Amino acid sequence: MPANLTPEYLEADKRFKQAKTIDEKIACLQEMMAVIPKHKGTEKMRADLKRRLSNLLKQKGEKSHIHRAVWYHFEKQGAGQVAVFGTANVGKSSLVKVLTGAPTEVASYPFTTKVPQAGMLLYEDVQIQLIDTPPLTNDSPGWLFHILRTADTMLWVIDVSADDLLESVELCLKKLREARLYPTEELPEAGRNKKLLAVANKCDEPNSKIGLELLKEFLNNSLHIIEVSVLKLSGLEELKIKIFESLEIIRVYTKPQGKPPDLTEPVILKKGSTVLDAARALHKEFAEKLKFARLWDNKAFFGQRVEKTYILKDKDIVEFHV
Repeated sequence: MPANLTPEYLEADKRFKQAKTIDEKIACLQEMMAVIPKHKGTEKMRADLKRRLSNLLKQKGEKSHIHRAVWYHFEKQGAGQVAVFGTANVGKSSLVKVLTGAPTEVASYPFTTKVPQAGMLLYEDVQIQLIDTPPLTNDSPGWLFHILRTADTMLWVIDVSADDLLESVELCLKKLREARLYPTEELPEAGRNKKLLAVANKCDEPNSKIGLELLKEFLNNSLHIIEVSVLKLSGLEELKIKIFESLEIIRVYTKPQGKPPDLTEPVILKKGSTVLDAARALHKEFAEKLKFARLWDNKAFFGQRVEKTYILKDKDIVEFHV
């Protein structure tokens, strides 16, 4: 039986082979165990991962009972997964709570969030999974970077009113570079395939304008910065749009022949997907029988015939013909 290993597993395996320290190897093995497909074809591989992890934990002098090792992994739900991160007291949990309604713990003291928590953001007619992570520090565990690495988009929350703004930004960049989630001179391609959004929070504070200019100058316009105030609920609609756009997906609605379209549950596809891809997302056998489709987009198409190779756009309505 084929293993059908995921891209996340192969990337973790590549980093394991390049790891220099025991801690790095342990983090990679734990990540591989979290993302490896669970079926009969991977039984021997999973047993080997457990054996290697047990040996490394023994070398480090820790308990070899690997089931006690803390590791967090979130299966993707909805149209995409967004990992929210930042240093202490920047407003991550408040932002996730406002956007999703998730019962994240919010307080004025730092390190309120001790374990990652997930919630669902409703953007128009799609659900997007947001994961609130503990504050990023020099001692952040490997699973935190696993969550960032496997998410579709990383959402970096920055307090532009903080006195230690630049120190906070430098720390985040340092840890992202160490995790190969942000490019460096030695590894210019690192993190290039990751979507990273920067959110300047607390823009309602008196000294936030100065902080915002410092942030822009420090980042040298390498990132588009979305200005928000969670307290005043400002900038959140633009943030929702940017989150949706970062996922690079489209919504396609289906229309039964002779009936109105179903506009309640869109088919979620990657940008560049075709009519055949949409049919395949519904059912493999259905796609095999597909002959052509008719398309409505409220612009140029009002029921005209399109071929299976036609590239769809966001909010297209498709009527399949088999």
